[in-house]
Amino acid sequence: MRREEEIDLVRKAKEGDTAAFAVIIRRYQNLVYATAFQILRDQALAEDVAQEAFVTAFQSLQDLRTESSFPPWLRKIARNLALASRKEQRRFGALEEAGVLQSPPADAGPEAERERREIDAFGEEVRQIVSSLSETLRFPVMLCHIDDLSTRDAARFLGITEGALRKRLHDGKKKLQERIVKMAEKSFQVYRLPSDFAKRCICGCRRSEAEKRKGRKEVT
Repeated sequence: MRREEEIDLVRKAKEGDTAAFAVIIRRYQNLVYATAFQILRDQALAEDVAQEAFVTAFQSLQDLRTESSFPPWLRKIARNLALASRKEQRRFGALEEAGVLQSPPADAGPEAERERREIDAFGEEVRQIVSSLSETLRFPVMLCHIDDLSTRDAARFLGITEGALRKRLHDGKKKLQERIVKMAEKSFQVYRLPSDFAKRCICGCRRSEAEKRKGRKEVT
């Protein structure tokens, strides 16, 4: 998608065009999800935050001064929501440890439990390897080598020049051995958004738009 096409879509979305915004969601859904997942380390929570980020963006499009700055603006929304979610999860975790909240015991057989532990251990190893990079290097590596995004689109999403992104990719790859990158790529295949993700986001946007119109009618 050319930059001019994206700007036109953002303008239409500002006018309440949910079909135009659906195209934007499909373009950026994996990027927004990756942003949330890197902070939350939880598939379900990251998916919820990603959906909330798109609905919030749709509701706040009038606050976007220039359509060309949409990608980094969207990333900032996703990041802030993910940080808020992580803070909330830590608060609930503290309550659980204090005995205020009790988690129900998992009902799983020994084979399923063993498989779950193996998957968790492997996933944790990969996350630790990728997380060993600074955030400056980690996101370019994830976006370009795990999510298979072009350097141009990744640079726009991160709000930096393509030259700066290529430099970060070079530095990141020097710190990661080839086998570690391949391991990370294989592991993160698990963390993919469901096929109806964009549709669910649009439903949320339409509900928001309907409530906004209803509020206007009640005022008049």
